[in-house]
Amino acid sequence: MGIQLKHRSPSGETRPWTLREIIQGRPFDRVTHPMFVHFPIAFYFGALGLDVLSKLWTFPFAPLAASWLIIGAFAGTAAAAITGLVDRSTMRPGSKIRGVANQHLWVQLAAAGVFILNFALRWSDRHLAEAKAIWIILDVIGVLVVSVGADIGGRMVYKMGFRVGGSADE
Repeated sequence: MGIQLKHRSPSGETRPWTLREIIQGRPFDRVTHPMFVHFPIAFYFGALGLDVLSKLWTFPFAPLAASWLIIGAFAGTAAAAITGLVDRSTMRPGSKIRGVANQHLWVQLAAAGVFILNFALRWSDRHLAEAKAIWIILDVIGVLVVSVGADIGGRMVYKMGFRVGGSADE
């Protein structure tokens, strides 16, 4: 299916897509938030892996590459946050799904905070041949927290049916 510039609303009139609908991927008939969440998760896990490798073997580029992965994760987080917040805006305030979305949001913000701290601590020493222990500790904490947040997001989809087949949108 191609991109449609206009669509028929439930009331029958043809109108252009709203910015919210475009961000949600409705013109593409795809949900956008899940398309973006994989990047920060994979990059955070990758940073952890590279930092651990730098301790186990000689990979002098690993801490620098891990630092750049964290930057990439921040970009992915921005895209995931924008699309997630737009999805959240469609949820009825006070609803169970909104409560779970709020929990998901706060956990993912905590994970982002851990990685922002990690990045701030590592940036000046990013060219070291071996990762510092504090970087690995923060990597592990951040990866665990982001994984809990991802699990909460998965529960919204797989247990509660949010944005599955057009159900549970509000």
